[in-house]
Amino acid sequence: MFMRTIRITKMSLDELWRSADSVGWRPSSAPRSDWPPPPSETNGYLRVRCNGGLNQQRTAICNAVLAARIMNATLVLPELDANSFWHDDSGFRGIYDVEHFMKSLRYDVKIVEKIPEIRKNGKTKKIKAVQLRPPRDAPISWYTTDALVKMKEHGAIYLTPFSHRLAEEIDNPEYQRLRCRVNYHALRFKTNIMKLSQSIVDKLRAQGHFMSIHLRFEMDMLAFAGCFDIFNSKEQEILKKYRKENFAPKKLVYKERRAIGKCPLTPEEVGLILRAMGFNNSTRIYLAAGDLFGGERFMKPFRALFPHLENHSSVDPSDELAENTQGLSGSAVDYMT
Repeated sequence: MFMRTIRITKMSLDELWRSADSVGWRPSSAPRSDWPPPPSETNGYLRVRCNGGLNQQRTAICNAVLAARIMNATLVLPELDANSFWHDDSGFRGIYDVEHFMKSLRYDVKIVEKIPEIRKNGKTKKIKAVQLRPPRDAPISWYTTDALVKMKEHGAIYLTPFSHRLAEEIDNPEYQRLRCRVNYHALRFKTNIMKLSQSIVDKLRAQGHFMSIHLRFEMDMLAFAGCFDIFNSKEQEILKKYRKENFAPKKLVYKERRAIGKCPLTPEEVGLILRAMGFNNSTRIYLAAGDLFGGERFMKPFRALFPHLENHSSVDPSDELAENTQGLSGSAVDYMT
């Protein structure tokens, strides 16, 4: 019976490492033949400030392109809010291939790197974008009414913050395809980031199977979720202060949020789930970089479950990698790995 269990577990583990079958699903990002190009004249300029982590920023960029399409606006290259958490001011051009982004979307929206100056009565004039705060998960109607009116009035609008500011559920397949085109085709990291991540993957694969995990047990995520009770009093003060400075006031009850899955899993809980799935303690895990809040106290149980841990520094300790994995660039390298 013991040997039979071993065989079943081994077969199950082998199955876990296989690529999932597509079961008939196909990519659907290509526009349909009747998708019209953007008009030669637009209603004005759209600026956005994308906040949050790398994934949130990518989602915001997808939404910004779609918002520009909906309003027939010229999109100004999205701004990445990296100073508050990443302490990185490299911006969009620092991690993404700007030329590829603009070329890939030329049949969808007009894109410029900055709002151009205009000449009127022999004088050069700057267009000042009026600032608006979009509602969370705003419907298309908000963009075609409130936002568009301001754009036509002032010539440009600046939407900030711009995380989760356009409804996910939109009953228009072409709009959803546009989101996919942005995320899977237009948003390409710069060459140095792609090369570094591929080098890391090659070195990891040379030693066999591995999985990549971003534990995301970090200060901004925990503060946003309002999940404080598992921390000591000093740590709770830090989280509450960060939340007050960065997020809207809201009464959050830890036990209620935890019960409905709104609290990030602790590293130990992630490890227990992986073990329950069939991954054993010989599994090699690549950990995406991030400052684990609470430190070793929370990491120790995870390391006991999975002792073979790697990160980009341990895989490639070279000076070149260290120089190119700071701030958002490091997050981008981990994203591709």
